[in-house]
Amino acid sequence: MKSRIPLILLACGSFNPITNMHMRLFELARDHLHQTGGYQVIEGIISPVNDGYRKKGLVSARHRVAMAKLALETSDWIRVDPWESEQETWIETVKVLSSTRIKAALWG
Repeated sequence: MKSRIPLILLACGSFNPITNMHMRLFELARDHLHQTGGYQVIEGIISPVNDGYRKKGLVSARHRVAMAKLALETSDWIRVDPWESEQETWIETVKVLSSTRIKAALWG
């Protein structure tokens, strides 16, 4: 049997607020990837953007992180990572992807 490639699904965004569809997208992506037979999704991570993103009407990161944690409290595989929201300023998604925290989650 062919071994599956481990994957982490990561969504960066404002999550202003988080919605059922945000969470459903993770489920749909995981189901599709598992059905291919080539991948094993090991975790889903929601990464709310920093307040420095300056989107009109953006609720504070502290509140968006709290809302996301509440929305995901029954999930056994999707979690909120507040790291991006806690940075001194807005950072590009590629920097979130290359962060040590994401690498550690994938490779232990």
